[in-house]
Amino acid sequence: MHIYVPHSRYDNLDELLTRLHIARQRPSWRRRLLKGDPVANVSTLRVLRAVEQSGGGASISDVAEYMAVEHSTASRTVGAVVAAGLLTKAYATDDQRRCVLVLTDDGRKALATVTDRRRELVAETIADWPDADVDTLVALLERLTDRFEKSAAR
Repeated sequence: MHIYVPHSRYDNLDELLTRLHIARQRPSWRRRLLKGDPVANVSTLRVLRAVEQSGGGASISDVAEYMAVEHSTASRTVGAVVAAGLLTKAYATDDQRRCVLVLTDDGRKALATVTDRRRELVAETIADWPDADVDTLVALLERLTDRFEKSAAR
């Protein structure tokens, strides 16, 4: 079913979402986020977050799903993170074909440091906003994210 939508409203929303994504991908933002940490790049950060959010014992497939990349890409990225000492990789006890990824102490510390810095950067960016505006933005972004995730799953 095709729905006619006026261009201006949705074009503006799409443009704003694109600008926000681009701003967070800029080297200057990444440098501020990752300065001086063993988390060398955003891909490493995303692997660590995927493993953390799995509740312990993530697989490479879990990481690939979280990162929205192919299994082979996730596998290469995981290999680099393991080599950096931020993850351990072992075979699952119930299935020797599957690997289990677990954060090391260094990985947990690095992730906590970057997570704190992310929170600080966001807070700094909107520090002069009234609390009600921040609450409204969070609620609307949650709704929008849920819709995008549902749409992407089709």
